Amino acid sequence: MAFFKDVSFRNAGSDLVGFLRTSGRHSPWLFLAACVPTAIIMYTFYLDSIEKATPPPREIIYIESWPATRSLEETKAAIAERQKLKDEMRAREKEAYKAFGRAVGMDVDKIDRDAQSAQEAKKAVAAPASVGAGQ
Repeated sequence: MAFFKDVSFRNAGSDLVGFLRTSGRHSPWLFLAACVPTAIIMYTFYLDSIEKATPPPREIIYIESWPATRSLEETKAAIAERQKLKDEMRAREKEAYKAFGRAVGMDVDKIDRDAQSAQEAKKAVAAPASVGAGQ
């Protein structure tokens, strides 16, 4: 609290009382009009800090569980089924992006052909390197 070492609250209070007692253009209502909004703002910040200090509620995450007697074939079938659903979702998403591209005037068929040719070129470059790595 090094800031308050040179401040005397007693002297500050006596200065305030002396200011309010002077007769002149200064009015206590003007003083109140200046202090009330400041006090409201400070109180609002105080309430905001209290509200933000409370931790958020815990997030409960449910996971799937399977019986311990589940066989390897059942597991592989479940994985294949889930992968099939994911592939269908990706295909629908790709079609939605293509429809959006067509709606904004893009040539999505040309973009798709260019992307496929670029993937084939990458595979062609990577194939000889992977063949040589195994020897």
